[in-house]
Amino acid sequence: MPALSELIGSFTREEQEAFASLFARYRFTESQKLEIAKDEADLRQWKEPSFIPAADFASIDARKDGRKGDAFIAQLRAHMEALRSGETDYAGFNPVIHPRPKYRSVMTDKSIVLGRCPCPVDGEKTRCCRLVTMDPIEQCAFSCSYCSVQAFYSENEIHAVSSLKEKLLALEPGPEVWHIGTGQASDSLLFGDDFGTLTALSAFAEKHPDIVIELKSKAARDVFSRHYPANMVFTWSLNAPTIIEKEEHLTASLGKRLENAERARDNGSLVGFHIHPMVYFRGWEDEYAEIASQIARRFSPDDICMIGIGTLTFTKSVLKHLRERGDESRVLEMELTPAAGKFSYPLDVKRKMFSHVHDSFPEEFRRNVFFYLCMEDPSLWKPVLGREYACDRDFERDMKAHYEAKIASLRKTEV
Repeated sequence: MPALSELIGSFTREEQEAFASLFARYRFTESQKLEIAKDEADLRQWKEPSFIPAADFASIDARKDGRKGDAFIAQLRAHMEALRSGETDYAGFNPVIHPRPKYRSVMTDKSIVLGRCPCPVDGEKTRCCRLVTMDPIEQCAFSCSYCSVQAFYSENEIHAVSSLKEKLLALEPGPEVWHIGTGQASDSLLFGDDFGTLTALSAFAEKHPDIVIELKSKAARDVFSRHYPANMVFTWSLNAPTIIEKEEHLTASLGKRLENAERARDNGSLVGFHIHPMVYFRGWEDEYAEIASQIARRFSPDDICMIGIGTLTFTKSVLKHLRERGDESRVLEMELTPAAGKFSYPLDVKRKMFSHVHDSFPEEFRRNVFFYLCMEDPSLWKPVLGREYACDRDFERDMKAHYEAKIASLRKTEV
C-alpha cells in the first residue's frame, strides 16, 4: 500500500522501527496499519507523545480471542477521540516553523485560463457562489499550516505569468462571468505590483466594468498610493490572533491586515473580509468576537462589500500531504467529520462558531453588509444568517446584486 509506506517513510528510523515491531507483534489489516500511521502522524504534528509505547500491552496480550490487533486499535481510537473532542488547546503549544526551500520567482509564459470555485458540483452538499477563478500567481511564500496550495505546486518556485496585461486584455470572458477571484492559487497581494500584476488587473477591470475582480490576502503590502477601478475589491482573510501566531506563519498580523484594509478604503476602494478558516480552539469566542468589534470600529458598512465566514475543510489528498510533511500544527486536532466529499467540523460546532461571529457584529452591519457562508452546508444558513437559498443560482444572484449595489454607490462618490 503506497500511502502507508510513504507515510511511514516520513518518520525517523527509530519511529519506523517502532511501527515494524508493532506490526510484527499483532495481526493488523492493511487499513488498520494505515490508521495507526495516520494517527501517529497527527500526534507528531500536535507535539503529543506517540501512543505506541503508551498502549496497555498487558491487557492486550492477556486476550485469548485472537483479536489483539483489534484491541490495540480500540485503545488508539479512544485516545485520539479524547484529544480530538472539544476545543483545541494552544496553551504551551509553540510550533517550530520548519524551513522551506528558498522560494525563487519564475516568470512563466502560461496562458490565463478561467477556472471555477473548488466547491462541489452544483447540488445540495454546499451552497456555492459559483466564483470564477484566475491564477496570475501560482504558489505562496507564506506558511499556513492548513494550506492546500503547497500540495499542488512545486515548493521552491513561485510562478508569475509574463505579459499578463496583454494576455488579460486579449481575454474575452463569457457573458455569464461577473465575479473573478485571484486568491485561489496564491495570496493576491503577495508580490504587490512587483510583476505588474495589479497594473494588469486594473487594466482588465477598466475594460470590463461589469466584472468584479476580487483580490484576497493575508499580507500588508504598500500598494494603495494609486487609484484602482471601483470594480476591484480588496479583501483580507482574517483570523484569531492565536491562530495567526500558531498556524498562519509568515503572514501579517491581524492588526496589520486591518490597517492595510483601512489604507485601501482611504484610497477609495471597497474592501471585504473572510473570517475564514475559523478554528474551534480554547478562547475562540473572545478572539473572534474581537475581530467583529475591530471591523465595526474601523469601518462603516458602506466601506465593506462582503464578509464571508467559514472553517477548516480538508480533502484526503491535503490530509495526506500535511501528515507526510509533518510540520508542528494542531489544525488536525479536531473531529474530522465527512462534509461534501471533504472533512470538517461537525455541523453543531460550525453552527455555534458561525452564529457567534455573525451575532458579534452590530445590527447596522448585519443589515447593510452582505454576509455569507463559504463552502458550507445549506442547513447552516437559516440558523446562522436568518436566510437561505433554494439553490446555488439564487445565492449567486443575491451576491451579485449586493456587490453591484456597493460598486454603483462607490462610483457615484467618485463622480
